[in-house]
Amino acid sequence: MQVVREQITRTLSSKPTSLELFKNKVNALNYSEILKLRQTERLHQEETLAPPVLELKERLKPELLELIRQQRLNRLCHGTLFRKISSRRRQDKLWYCRLSPNHKVLHYGDVEGEKETPSIEALQEKIPVADIKNVVTGKDCPHMKENKGKQTKV
Repeated sequence: MQVVREQITRTLSSKPTSLELFKNKVNALNYSEILKLRQTERLHQEETLAPPVLELKERLKPELLELIRQQRLNRLCHGTLFRKISSRRRQDKLWYCRLSPNHKVLHYGDVEGEKETPSIEALQEKIPVADIKNVVTGKDCPHMKENKGKQTKV
């Protein structure tokens, strides 16, 4: 029963586009193939849980976290172009936001084209990072709540 469940689960995870493709993939995942996949996964898991691997992970973790932090700050300093959503739901206007090199101020403003990144001086609006109290993302974002009931039906 577990093998059949795994055949179906693995086949569905590949998102087959037709019933015929689904049948072919299920048949290709026979009992011996499932055993090989399980054994490979078990070996991989044992390797990642080995004491030398865990010790190396712990030793490298602070350095990797610092690298990630620096990359994220560099990306914020470079800036990003966003589509501006108006009250009429048109998305033809653009705005750009970037962090100052000293990481203390977010600069943002409307831009005309997508071709070049604007300089900090060209961005008219500013928000001191120290004044930011929280960042709202995902389902908690007011824009997401507005769009929730207005999804188009296909």
